[in-house]
Amino acid sequence: MLHNFAGNIEMYGILDAIASGPIEALTSENTTLVGVGMSMEGIEQNPIVYDLMSEMAFQHKKVDVKAWIELYIGRRYGRSSPLIRDAWSILYHTIYNCTDGAYDKNRDVIVAFPDVSPSFISLPVERYQHYGKPTSRRAVLREETNAYEQPHLWYSTSEVIKALELFIASGNDELSSSSTYSYDLVDLTRQALAKYANELFLKILDAYKLKYVDSVTSLSRKFLDLVEDMDTLLASHDGFLLGPWLESAKQLAQNEEEEKQFEWNARTQITMWFDNTEEEASLLRDYGNKYWSGLLRDYYGPRAAIYFELLIESLEKGEEFKMQKWRREWIKLTNDWQSSRKLFPVKSNGNAVSTSRSLYNKYLRSEF
Repeated sequence: MLHNFAGNIEMYGILDAIASGPIEALTSENTTLVGVGMSMEGIEQNPIVYDLMSEMAFQHKKVDVKAWIELYIGRRYGRSSPLIRDAWSILYHTIYNCTDGAYDKNRDVIVAFPDVSPSFISLPVERYQHYGKPTSRRAVLREETNAYEQPHLWYSTSEVIKALELFIASGNDELSSSSTYSYDLVDLTRQALAKYANELFLKILDAYKLKYVDSVTSLSRKFLDLVEDMDTLLASHDGFLLGPWLESAKQLAQNEEEEKQFEWNARTQITMWFDNTEEEASLLRDYGNKYWSGLLRDYYGPRAAIYFELLIESLEKGEEFKMQKWRREWIKLTNDWQSSRKLFPVKSNGNAVSTSRSLYNKYLRSEF
């Protein structure tokens, strides 16, 4: 199973295929199957996917995923409840039911900001309201450029919001003491807010094309506030911190020179790989993007701010969007961040349940 690329953080999977595929291969005519394995580029995300796939090595018949998830909940959290079972039932039929045939590489706007002029992105108004289908528009790139990879969306965002509501409500009982529950709650809140940010970005482009400078300004501020709030959310669980990644790299060093080099390597791996020029970004920018506290507030947010400032400047001066200036400033920001020695926390801070509830009320409750 090749499930993940570069350790990107995105809730995604095809549980039905995992529960049946190995058995179908084993029992097919002229089978040569001798075992199953996993070849992901990165781990530490989507634990339910790896839990089920690991178990398939010991199964001799297809797994009833609905029944399996009910057992999984008890194993993962130490207890269960009707609310959390209903939440996972929704996630099973939405996020973990990707049947569009596309592999998942996280290109959410926050973590993979488009390196493209706003004039090259057209904005179709296509919305799908029935269960299991996307509710968000898919921005399409005009033929003049291929620099923008649109975010992957294969499920109903409104249904996932319902699952989040149930998850948050579950925090009022004994589940709130479970670290794995807190991890999943933070991850689900992050997922919902990330898709909301993608939609918010399209609204900014809508306003820009209509030359509504006040709307571009206010919506851009909302986007940047959202990035800050998501950083606070991610800081509430040890599983979403930048600090441990950088510190683990530095701990491998034998001297100060190596420590500096290893930290630079770690920072470069998750931002822009080092084959860029001052005015041309690497093709592998954001390949290893992460939703980690510290990275959003210190890098992704400031990067988006550069783009939005140039959008506003373009409208105020009646000029074309300054693409080369955007690239110079973004690449300089990246190079400076990669060379920085700034320290980041290695322990979480804040309450996952209260933070998730607060951000749900602030951004999502009125939207769906």
